Amino acid sequence: MEGALGMTKKKKIIFITLGILILIGIVGTTIAMKNRKPSAMMVQTTSVKKENIESHIQATGKIFSMDKREIVSDVEEKIEKMFVKKGDKVQKDQVLMKLEETNIQYKIKDAKLRLSMEEENLKQLKKEGNTELEISLSNSKIKYEDAKTTYERNKNLYEGSVISKADFEKSQNDMNQFYNDYLLAKENLKNSNHENQIVTQTQKVELAKLEVQKLEEDLKKHTIKSPITGTIVDTNISESGIIESHVTLMSIQDVDHLEVIVDMNEYDASKIKLGDPVKITGDAFEKKEYKGKVKYIGSMAKQMDGGQGKEGVIEIKIDIENIDQFLKPGFSAKVDILTQKKNNVLTVPYEAIFTRKNGDKIIFTVKDGKVKEHKVKIGIESDFCVEIIGDIKKNDEVILNPTEDLKDKDQVMSNKVM
Repeated sequence: MEGALGMTKKKKIIFITLGILILIGIVGTTIAMKNRKPSAMMVQTTSVKKENIESHIQATGKIFSMDKREIVSDVEEKIEKMFVKKGDKVQKDQVLMKLEETNIQYKIKDAKLRLSMEEENLKQLKKEGNTELEISLSNSKIKYEDAKTTYERNKNLYEGSVISKADFEKSQNDMNQFYNDYLLAKENLKNSNHENQIVTQTQKVELAKLEVQKLEEDLKKHTIKSPITGTIVDTNISESGIIESHVTLMSIQDVDHLEVIVDMNEYDASKIKLGDPVKITGDAFEKKEYKGKVKYIGSMAKQMDGGQGKEGVIEIKIDIENIDQFLKPGFSAKVDILTQKKNNVLTVPYEAIFTRKNGDKIIFTVKDGKVKEHKVKIGIESDFCVEIIGDIKKNDEVILNPTEDLKDKDQVMSNKVM
């Protein structure tokens, strides 16, 4: 009994002793962790490079002809003969089709006949004349001219004191009276019914001439010509062969002078300049690359539906320089626009740039395990790296993906990547 009790007491002493030792270990470990110096932060770094850098903007557009025309007729008539078909190349002013001219030729013949009749009527009216009034006008003119000659002679005689003042004034009054008679005779002839008939008939002749001219212009419209040099890309001719006025008959495009039109977002469009070089590729002309230049930048933005609602876009036109038979209007095209280029500048990956809340651009370099903070300016941006301007040198070791916890003079361990 006593033996069993003694064993129990020994076990208790052992458990108590073990508990004290564990407690001492925990306390010691805690104190040691508090007193231990923190280890250096591990960071990834890369070297600042000095290289050539280019800034490109990519977009997708569509190829269009620089000059395209819709061929329409101003008259409704039956087609007499077609000279071209879809796919044909045509020259400017080449005849495309002729329309039936029977009706218009009849109208011209009728109009010319009426013009001839009106001209003959006018001729007869002028030949008949108004004898009495014309004789009166002629006599009045002669009397006035004689009186004027007498007045001018008497004026010189009066100034030379050869004739009296009364004789001079009489000749002056006679001249004035005959001049008034002459004006009255002229007005009477003008207002005579015969003169009115001549005026009216003259107007009829002019109207008849205008009708002939109009019909002759309409005759020209029966021969339809190409307004440009190009290729017929579409036709819309009725099976009956009768065309309607102002309905598109065919489309002609200048396929030798093409351009790419792109709707560019406002942000990218602001970086583009006239004359920027462009590389042009596309799925429809795989493995071929064409050169181009920016030739037009829209002066105002237009609203289009985007992924996040309406967005403003600017129309950009690109002139294609080395056109061949593989390019066609309507093809989609991918464009790569070179907007900036610099040689021998310092660059770092985008991941090395840290932007503070105030907008400052910061990079962190590492030397002998210690961090140094640099405020820099951003230059040209390429797809993978960016130009930096600041107190940085080639081959400086910069930290990638820095966080806001990183501070100047921090101790770090670097893992350099290429």
